[in-house]
Amino acid sequence: MNALLNKLKDQFAGLQEREKRVVAGGALLIMAAIIYLALLPQLDRHGQLVDEQASLYADMLWLQDQGATVSRLANTCPSTNPSALAPSDSLTRLVRRNQLQLDSLRESGLSFMLAFTASDANRIVRLTHQIACAGFIVQALEVSKSSTATNTWDGSMEVQLAN
Repeated sequence: MNALLNKLKDQFAGLQEREKRVVAGGALLIMAAIIYLALLPQLDRHGQLVDEQASLYADMLWLQDQGATVSRLANTCPSTNPSALAPSDSLTRLVRRNQLQLDSLRESGLSFMLAFTASDANRIVRLTHQIACAGFIVQALEVSKSSTATNTWDGSMEVQLAN
């Protein structure tokens, strides 16, 4: 190693002053390029982190702005214990409580198919909400204007036990 260094020193000493400046300038440029190439991945990562921080900050501000909306979406179901009634009895009771006429109630496993008639479509919406609060999942809901009577609505609903 020392022999190689001594040989380089001898060759450098044999150069003219102008050539020494060119070699020294080239060595400085090479060192600067090596340092730049060593720091380049870190600079790229820093830029990515700054962009990610800005994105996360924008998301945080958006979430803070949505606080009022989220509070309105709170569950309005009363916190009561599940009924001791059979599921079909519970559904029948809910339909009658909303003053709907139960046309049919079919059970197949954990699923129930309800058919009913209502004088007001809003009662059907309330029934849907109450059924969801009672521990059922509403799979399908169909409401249509009755073809047989005026001012009545025919509805059918498929629900399933949530647990």
